[in-house]
Amino acid sequence: MVALGYLSSIGYGIVCLALSLVLYKLGIAKKYTRKAVHILVGFEWVFLYHFFGAGLHFLIVCLAFTLLLAVAYKKSLMPMISSEGDNAPGTVYYGVAMSAVALVGCFVPTVMLPFGIGIFCTSIGDGFAGLVGQMVTKHNPRIYGNKTLFGSLANFALSFISAVVMSLVFGMGLSVWQSLAIALLSASLELIVGKGLDNIAVTWAVTALAYAFMYNPEINNYIIPILLTPLVIMFAVSKKALTPAGVAAAIGVDAVISATLGNFGFVLLLSFFGVSVLIDKLKKHFKGRGVGEELKGDCRDHMQVIVNALIPVLSAVLYWFSRDCVFLVAFVASMAEALADTAASGAGAFARKTYDPFRLKACKKGLSGGMSLPGTLASLVGAALISLVALAFGALGVKLMLVAILSAFSGAIFDSFLGSVFQVKYRCTVCSELTEKHEHCGAATVRAHGLTLVDNDVVNLLSSLFSAGLAITLTAFIM
Repeated sequence: MVALGYLSSIGYGIVCLALSLVLYKLGIAKKYTRKAVHILVGFEWVFLYHFFGAGLHFLIVCLAFTLLLAVAYKKSLMPMISSEGDNAPGTVYYGVAMSAVALVGCFVPTVMLPFGIGIFCTSIGDGFAGLVGQMVTKHNPRIYGNKTLFGSLANFALSFISAVVMSLVFGMGLSVWQSLAIALLSASLELIVGKGLDNIAVTWAVTALAYAFMYNPEINNYIIPILLTPLVIMFAVSKKALTPAGVAAAIGVDAVISATLGNFGFVLLLSFFGVSVLIDKLKKHFKGRGVGEELKGDCRDHMQVIVNALIPVLSAVLYWFSRDCVFLVAFVASMAEALADTAASGAGAFARKTYDPFRLKACKKGLSGGMSLPGTLASLVGAALISLVALAFGALGVKLMLVAILSAFSGAIFDSFLGSVFQVKYRCTVCSELTEKHEHCGAATVRAHGLTLVDNDVVNLLSSLFSAGLAITLTAFIM
């Protein structure tokens, strides 16, 4: 049985490579011959699982083919499966992905059936996505990098079919909704992960999700961040809403909040991100009307992400460890304060006059510390929006939701106070205008007032801390 397994699996792999070589010799373009191998090799799993199940023999065959593909890539021995247009060894990554899961299967045999779904989503879903994207050239827009709309739709459809067929044939018990979730994850990762690494990402991620659906019902509490995080990252990168370092920081924040608060935490975080991006784009549009004093612009960097998320992350972690609702209210309030501050700044674009109530005088639009009627109302709406998400998820009742709104709105007012009194301001040596920038009119500015170490990031951090602290105090008082 073992000998027949080796003969069948190795023989099938050789047949796949030989077929690709024949097609290549007949003049078929490499982009098609390599996709033919990509699709056909996925069925290697059928031979390996049938003859070996889970164990060392399965792993040995995977490692052998990985080594063969690596040598062939290094020595350019198989031009019919080499990447066209880049140097990414996608076929080698395919073998690495299979070998890694086969190794896990030696210790966790139950992973092998979910592994089958991961392999077929990679081979059939990813493989046909490339073919469709290359063959359908009319009315097929690129949606991310070189990935096309119809290619991604083909990936989604075939990944869904693969999950359904695998579930029915092997009695895995996946629901239609779970199969759709698997297909969405497969298509999303294939869309955003490049350089051949999608062969690893799709195989591993789909295998993990299918395994969780089968053996860990708790996964349903985290399914929204699992499915939507890749798409949010794609959006942030494509729209340049975050710098590369900002994207990395946001992924870390997302991971912690999603792990501690599940679907609720992610949706609340996504609500903040989505509204903030919209407001930043509006501010950019209205810069000509005097908005845009900010030093860093509308593409947020890692420091802006960290100062807005540090207190919410700490609150979420404390809640996860203690299950004390005061920290949950603190999390909501600090997130709501961040959106309230962003909303106030954005709505200032529509204000006719901006006034600094802490210095009792009018001030330049966009300057920290200034307040306006539209900005103040938008601040309240922003605080309420985040708090209503918590109410909709049942995380907070009405009373605690009102605490979160009050704490967030108070934090936004506190932000204006700090911005007016303590945040450093500079004066232009050319036109004498007050600014937050180190340069103005092409010349270096000089400090006018405020503390040099207190910039906008420090103010945002202290305001977030103020909102969380007030929320904890009020919650403890009324509970």
